[in-house]
Amino acid sequence: MEGPTNLATQDFWEDDYYRGIEIPARPDPDFTFERCLARALEEVAPVKPGTRVLEIGCAPARWLLWYAERFGANVTGLESSPKGVQLSQENLAAGGVDGEIVKANFLSEGLSLGAFDLVLSLGVIEHFDDVPHAFARHAAFVAEGGRLVIGMPNFRGLIGLIQKFSDPELLSMHNTEAMQPQRYPQLANESGMSLEDTRYIDGADPAMLVVKVRAMQAAVLPLQLWRRLRFSDRVNHRLISSYLLLTFVRPV
Repeated sequence: MEGPTNLATQDFWEDDYYRGIEIPARPDPDFTFERCLARALEEVAPVKPGTRVLEIGCAPARWLLWYAERFGANVTGLESSPKGVQLSQENLAAGGVDGEIVKANFLSEGLSLGAFDLVLSLGVIEHFDDVPHAFARHAAFVAEGGRLVIGMPNFRGLIGLIQKFSDPELLSMHNTEAMQPQRYPQLANESGMSLEDTRYIDGADPAMLVVKVRAMQAAVLPLQLWRRLRFSDRVNHRLISSYLLLTFVRPV
């Protein structure tokens, strides 16, 4: 039986996504998305020192470094891209964090890393056509009493509409069916977990867009001015917010 198809190519990650990353890479409080995500993670997934944290698709290990420095977590990253593995290892080393980066595909049924108190996955699941299969593989790494946090861009609202006209090729690498929160309670139940929290974050953030059409650059200018206002962080709705964050828990 074939596994899920990855809609995003390795070239996309290595040539586009990782381009321009400077080491050490930490969440930047002046970058609207990273500021909002850090605040949300502090609320839905804080951990105690020594907690085992796994990030699936971790490159460049920005959030693993944050969890190690902010909470004293023991961090592990799972990454299939050779360049992503190298970036992640360099980033943890630059931050003085003794974490592990494993080069492997999280979909591999024979992959055994043990169970983790927190599994983090940001911008991964929406790149696969078979969401139930991909979700089940995420859940397989969660220990009893542990949490799974899955984040993805929200392309089912305003940001997705703009992206459709700005760079439809990029949008085609994302499975917008994965961006429906109502799908996840059943998927969680099938994996012995429950959906604990659903939230939209980061407001209407044009920083989440790739705008290649000149005419659309003028369309996003008002959003750029809006997101300079700090209180816009808190203005969120499923139709306007740029990011969806789901938190699941496995009972003891």
